Amino acid sequence: MVSAKEDKSLIRNIRLSSVGPGNATGSDVIHEPSGMDLAMKLHYLIGVYLFKKHAVEGFSTKVIKESMFYLLNEYYVTCGRFRRPDSGRPYMKCNDCGVRFVEAECEKTVDEWVEMRDYSLNKHLVYHLPIGPELSFSPSVYLQITRFKCGGMSLGLSWAHVLGDAQSACNFVNTWGQVISKIQSHGPPYLPRPIPPPSPTEKPESQLAHAKTEYPLSIHRVDPVGDHWVTANNFEMDTLSFHLTAAQITHLQSKHDQAIPVFEFLAAVIWKCIAKIRDAAEAESTKIVTLCKTDPDNPRTGKLSNSQIVSTVEADFSISNADLEKLAKLLAEEGIDERGQIERAVEDDGGASDYVVYGGNLTFVNLEEVDSYGVEVNGNKAELVWCGIEGVADKGAVVVTEDSGGKGRLVTVILPEHEVVKLKPELKNNGLLLDTDID
Repeated sequence: MVSAKEDKSLIRNIRLSSVGPGNATGSDVIHEPSGMDLAMKLHYLIGVYLFKKHAVEGFSTKVIKESMFYLLNEYYVTCGRFRRPDSGRPYMKCNDCGVRFVEAECEKTVDEWVEMRDYSLNKHLVYHLPIGPELSFSPSVYLQITRFKCGGMSLGLSWAHVLGDAQSACNFVNTWGQVISKIQSHGPPYLPRPIPPPSPTEKPESQLAHAKTEYPLSIHRVDPVGDHWVTANNFEMDTLSFHLTAAQITHLQSKHDQAIPVFEFLAAVIWKCIAKIRDAAEAESTKIVTLCKTDPDNPRTGKLSNSQIVSTVEADFSISNADLEKLAKLLAEEGIDERGQIERAVEDDGGASDYVVYGGNLTFVNLEEVDSYGVEVNGNKAELVWCGIEGVADKGAVVVTEDSGGKGRLVTVILPEHEVVKLKPELKNNGLLLDTDID
């Protein structure tokens, strides 16, 4: 493990600039977020893509910025800035202000970085700031390029969830890989300039006058945050990340029903561990969990959207004493998809209120179906892809992604700091953490 002192000195020479689209978007182009987008606006996705030297040969800052000009022609919405009119419902003014571009250096090699096995350190490879308090000046996307002493490179992405879900963010990075590869091999790529959306108009009365529905369990309304889109936590939050190889997962599952999918099995183990470290009142609230996963029926054509399935599962028994297979099968049932209810709840107050999804209940985020390793540069995939979330509320969240081989898993747990300390021994007792993963 890395000491706190060494932790702070890993990244140096940080430089900030901005990059926008190569072509002007036009005047008075507006992007209006959906109700589902606004429900996620206090959350941020962060991701790190690690590349070896041979994959990024020739990727100077000039070449990378040139690739961004072409990429952002297509993803011009990410270069806009939010506004909040008198109605209180935010919208995006697509004014080409750009994404924030960050350059940094690391004293480690890519191999040394991976061998440290402290995956939470990947947060240092992402420059993140929440939106606000001045909406008109706040970028929604940060891109950090970190050069390692071996010649390798990482791409760190901070992505405002209001723009779109994890698959949207991955599509953004995967498209960048296509663009920069074409620049390196054939010269400037051709990307069709998308047709700007029309300016928002008043919604027809028939869409507004719907009946109030039962409030969904998956979102929690919070006190107004104004123009600073930050979750108000009662505790300092911490992140714990670890890798499970395919062999480890097979061994863990060997004593249980082999038909249980990996995500549900791991989520059940972690759910039970978290229930054990919480007191009676907190454990009772842990009987309700939120599940988020990619919608397999939603075709993606590069469009930004929050179309992930959001559902809740509720147990009527003690989680800490529950049979593991019973928990896993309950999770596999997935509960009821609440996206429609979320949309209606947000629209009921005109999109002006503030909500949390991740951490409103203990939340399990399944990113197994997200194309995390879809990015290729110079014909090479990333050595490692790591995903996390900023803006998680107090009940916490667990993110599960596939590793580069597709059989192992990277698990990221975001919980209050004092709970992370208690959780580590529980995870070790259940075979999820090794001795070397414990401080």
